[in-house]
Amino acid sequence: MVFFAYDSLFARAIVDAVIKTTLLFCLIFNAAHGSDDLEYKIKAAYLYNFTKFISWPEKDSETFNLCIVGSDPFDGLLASLESKTALNKPIRVHRYEHAKQASGCHIVYFDKEQLPAEIANALPEGTLTVGSHAFFAETGGMIGFVLEEEKIRLHINLKALKRSGLGISAKLIEVSTLAEGDEHE
Repeated sequence: MVFFAYDSLFARAIVDAVIKTTLLFCLIFNAAHGSDDLEYKIKAAYLYNFTKFISWPEKDSETFNLCIVGSDPFDGLLASLESKTALNKPIRVHRYEHAKQASGCHIVYFDKEQLPAEIANALPEGTLTVGSHAFFAETGGMIGFVLEEEKIRLHINLKALKRSGLGISAKLIEVSTLAEGDEHE
């Protein structure tokens, strides 16, 4: 059994990186999207930062694909990600109606109306699933955005991540809540 050492400096560095990226998003989009919900600016920053703290098996693709399934609540916030890279590949944002269409994606985001039960059978191994549906990580998704005390918190399902062949940084685990039944192994 391996235990993750708590490195408060590194945990703070992750939180600082998310905060800085969120602030950058806020500054960039404030003029054009003054009424945008801060919640989705923070979620967009997290989606980008996941590219740094999750490890993927090799995929035969020229781009790093971030996909939105169902409605797109980001209202253009993800467009700036297409000027960045992940895994030494340019990031591309795709939008699909159904999970079955997202077969070439590295990260798939499901907003609140999508049910996690649809995910497990529809996506190939090596795809990170992220969602805002209540109990997303607890019901089979990998990372759930949970609103707690007016702050977005991460709930992580380690078993689902491992089943899909993904690796996760201990530092990301340290700033998250593990889904019911998960333990640091």
